[in-house]
Amino acid sequence: MADAKPFGTNALLAPVGTVLLLLIAIFARMMTYRINRDEQLYAPPALLLDQLDLYRDFFYNHVPGSAWLFYCVKLALGTDHLLFAARMSVFAAWILIAVSVAWVTIKLTRSITMTLFAVILVLSNDLLLTVAGMAGTNNFLPLPFAYLGMGLFVLAVSDERSRPLMIGASGICLATAASMKANAVAFIPPVAVAALFLPSGLDILTRVRRVLLPLAVGGLIGSLPVLIYFISDPELFLAHVVGFHTGPHVAYWSAQPDAAENVAMAAGAKIRLAFLVWNSGSNLLLIFTAVTFLIVLARDNAPDGMLRTILSGPIILVSAAMAIAVVLSFVPTPSFPQYFAPPIICFALLFALLYDKLSADAKTQVRPVLIAASIVMVAVNLPRLAPGLPRLASPETWTVSRVHESGQKIARLMSGAGVDGKVATLAPIYPLEAGLAVYPELATGQFAFRVAEFTDPELLTHFRTTSPKTIRALFEADPPAAILVGFEPELESPMINYAEQNGYLKSEDLGLQDRYGVGVLYLRPQ
Repeated sequence: MADAKPFGTNALLAPVGTVLLLLIAIFARMMTYRINRDEQLYAPPALLLDQLDLYRDFFYNHVPGSAWLFYCVKLALGTDHLLFAARMSVFAAWILIAVSVAWVTIKLTRSITMTLFAVILVLSNDLLLTVAGMAGTNNFLPLPFAYLGMGLFVLAVSDERSRPLMIGASGICLATAASMKANAVAFIPPVAVAALFLPSGLDILTRVRRVLLPLAVGGLIGSLPVLIYFISDPELFLAHVVGFHTGPHVAYWSAQPDAAENVAMAAGAKIRLAFLVWNSGSNLLLIFTAVTFLIVLARDNAPDGMLRTILSGPIILVSAAMAIAVVLSFVPTPSFPQYFAPPIICFALLFALLYDKLSADAKTQVRPVLIAASIVMVAVNLPRLAPGLPRLASPETWTVSRVHESGQKIARLMSGAGVDGKVATLAPIYPLEAGLAVYPELATGQFAFRVAEFTDPELLTHFRTTSPKTIRALFEADPPAAILVGFEPELESPMINYAEQNGYLKSEDLGLQDRYGVGVLYLRPQ
């Protein structure tokens, strides 16, 4: 691929076509990806925020960015498909990261080959193509904003001038990433520290005016979704976002007899999980590429020149961000594979910065390696990406369509039985897809319900929830019109007992099946 001359149509055709095909394959995989338990938490706010207040009226254990994004996307699309709106929001993030990586890499390297490799290393990453990037959750959403925040800052300070507007945009992006998921805060300190030194040669007043102030103002703007909730009720906000994760969530998993087999609780188990995630599939190619760059740089420079290259400001910034993201990946307990995704995006920016340091001859040597690595990364993930493509022509077979139809069928069965009212379930997305009422205490699934008995009473006062021991009292005060179960046998047993003891009519012909079980609907007798 030609890199030296301005990019012509023919030179861009193959790379752009490759990226578009990958995005189409990602879209197909997302629409057909089996529903994940976490989506019972993340998708419902797209509808609930019309009538209820986040945190105060229903449980939500994350920062508010993704909830409001899903809500806004649902409004913009004019759809009543909740899961579709959530996953389309995540797909928009895939488009954003592809465009951001391409733009930043082109600006830094002027190389089509390097740009294509950087985009493919994100779009063909094993971890991102599983639950981390396929489900309608907040796991993937911060990544494009974090990457763009770092990329904009690096571009803004890449010469002796500073670009206040670009630096302000960087602050907005970094803060937006943290408002989507708290662990994205990892990318903020390195940029904040770098702003004290880059670009070099500025006097203190100029630095404050053209670098520090724009970055701070941008950060403040991007932080508004979090600040609004924190300022309005800091105790309530921290109870959901911090208290839940550090207290009852850990206690619940620690009490599970098979927890050690299914999730990583101890430090050793987290390290083993991280090793498996970061040293398999396409991530191995990223490590190989990093080693290749270091070898070529060593051959291309004297030892002192090599050190100066490695210790350049932007490379230190990105390396520090990656190191902090790695450390924060081990903080949550229990640990799941998707928690180890944030460091991956740093590779795309780091490789572009290293490539820019190579001589013309060294770049010529590296390009075949980048092309080969790109081909292998795509090939490794073809078994994941290809199966969804034939189903693009049949939208009714997509997971998002089947989930919506399941909700509609529940509504039809309730209407046919002449019952109206709330649906009690730990899988609220199904009734909400049909606009049916659910209990606010169960509106975001099982997450608060299952930990309620492990929660300190004072902390529990901040959660609007119920528990296996108290749900009967809730039902007796406000009897459900229908009870949907079949996905969590142990947690659902009090609900099933209530239905059977009160003469609810059992319907097993829903045709509702997901990875967790087969749906069974109990209808209140007339």
